[in-house]
Amino acid sequence: MNDLGVRSSRGAGWLLLLAGSIIVVGYGAYEFATDDAVPALIKTGIAGVVFGFAFLLLSVLRQRLIARKSDKYEDVEI
Repeated sequence: MNDLGVRSSRGAGWLLLLAGSIIVVGYGAYEFATDDAVPALIKTGIAGVVFGFAFLLLSVLRQRLIARKSDKYEDVEI
């Protein structure tokens, strides 16, 4: 399954998924941030949770990319 059609459609699918997700999440974040009915304490708390999760995710991703360079099981086939 390494032909050009499969790879290009998979890439296009990921691109569309990512673009759509960014638009929807961005719009939701904008509406949430500009809504006067939500108290500032709640906005700050939710922002802290989101940024904390993002930092943890990025640190794990960075750690995996660094470990990937010296993975001794890279050539093992299942």
